[in-house]
Amino acid sequence: MNDHELIFERLYFLLRERNLTMNRLATLSGLRQSTLSSLEARPTGVPKADTIRLICQALEISVHEFLDFPPYNEVER
Repeated sequence: MNDHELIFERLYFLLRERNLTMNRLATLSGLRQSTLSSLEARPTGVPKADTIRLICQALEISVHEFLDFPPYNEVER
């Protein structure tokens, strides 16, 4: 699984957990729906840090919480 798939899988999980849609996330985050749609549609696109920060603010979690899942929370040796 690439970074795009991992990040969007995590985002979908958090949206389902909070019973939110991507459209509602756009409204809460101040991002355009088209911005989220274009990120979602690009198979290699990974949201920039400022976009992730806005998403996290809308979800009322920290960026650390957003990225606290494997493989991002594992130490590579």
